[in-house]
Amino acid sequence: MLSTKRICIIGSGNISNTRHIPAIRKNKNLEIVGIVSNEIKNLERTKSKYKFIKNSLLIDTKIDILEQLNNVSWFRGVDAAIIGTPPREHYEISKACLQLKKHVLVEKPMAIDVDQCNEMIECAKQNSVTLNVMHSFSYADGIKKMENRFRKGELGELGSILEIQLTNRDRRLPKWYNDLPLGLFFDEAAHFFYTAMRFGNGNDYSVLNAHAQYGAIKENTPQHLEVQGNVGETPVQMYMNFNSPVCEWVLLLICSKKIAIYDFFKDIFFVVDNDKNHLALDVLRSSIQYTVGFWRGFITNGFKMVANQLLYGHDKAINKFIESTETKNNSMYLSAEMGKKVVAAMNHVVNLAGRTQ
Repeated sequence: MLSTKRICIIGSGNISNTRHIPAIRKNKNLEIVGIVSNEIKNLERTKSKYKFIKNSLLIDTKIDILEQLNNVSWFRGVDAAIIGTPPREHYEISKACLQLKKHVLVEKPMAIDVDQCNEMIECAKQNSVTLNVMHSFSYADGIKKMENRFRKGELGELGSILEIQLTNRDRRLPKWYNDLPLGLFFDEAAHFFYTAMRFGNGNDYSVLNAHAQYGAIKENTPQHLEVQGNVGETPVQMYMNFNSPVCEWVLLLICSKKIAIYDFFKDIFFVVDNDKNHLALDVLRSSIQYTVGFWRGFITNGFKMVANQLLYGHDKAINKFIESTETKNNSMYLSAEMGKKVVAAMNHVVNLAGRTQ
C-alpha cells in the first residue's frame, strides 16, 4: 500500500484544471495541499473552482523561483509537484522543485532543448528524487487496447505508422503557443513522437525529413508540416495541418493483417481488416467495420466527455508516477529519458522546417 502523498499543482491553466486536478482526485492516497501560479486571474479561478485547495502562491518568474518556493512553509511539506505551466517555464520550475527535493511530474514537452533536459535529469539524480514527464496518452484506454491487440500479433507485422493532426485555430488555444519553436507543433507534437516510439519498442524517433509551408502572416506556426522518419526500422510519416476547420488527431498502425486506428480526442480505438481484392463486398465490409468501430467507441466515451470524465490517461500516468516515487522503478513511457528523446526529435524537426525568413 502506497503512503499518502502531498501534492502541489504548479500552473493554473487549462491542463491543470481539466486534467491534473480531476485525475489526482481519483486517487484517495493523494492530497492536493496547494497551487502555485504566476497568473493571478487563473489562480483565483482555480481556487474558486476547487475550494478544497487551502494554500496558494503567486510567484514572479522574474525572481528566483527556488527562493520563492522555499520561503513558503506549506510547500516545504510537499512530497511532489505536478507542473502544468507553459513549456518555456518547465526547465526553471522543475529544477527549483528538484533542488528542494520534491518529486516532479512535468507536462510535455519536458523542456525546450536537450541541454535543459540533461540538467533536469542530473538534478533529479543529485537530489535522489523522481523526474517523470506527462506522456499521458501512453496510459489512455484506447492506446492500451491498441497495444494489447498489437502485442498479441492480431494485427500482423507492423509495416509503418501514420500520424495525422488537423487543428482548428478557433478552438481554445494558449496565448503563448506562437512563442515556441514552430509554434503549435512544439506544444502538441510530443504525443505523436512518444506514441510512435511506444509501438516501435521504445526505439528512438529518427527524423529523416521535415518540410513546412507558411502563410502570409509571419508567425512560428506553419500552415502545414510533414515529417518523415523511422522508429527503429519502422517508417513513420507525420502530417499536420494547423489551418483546418475541424480538429482531429489520428494514429494509424498499418500492419500486414489489419489497420489499427486510434482517435486521440475521443480516446477511441478500432481495427479494419485487410480488404483483400478490394471488390465491392470487401469495400462494404471495411466501411461497416470503420463505422461500427467508431460509433461503438464514441457512444461509450461521448458521455464521459460531456461529464468531463474523459482524462486521456492522466489519472493512470499520475498513479504510475506516484508509484515510482516509492519503488524507484520508472515507467519507460514516463521517464525523463523518454522525454529527452522526444525533445531531441522535435528539435530536429525545428532545425529542418523552422521559419528562417
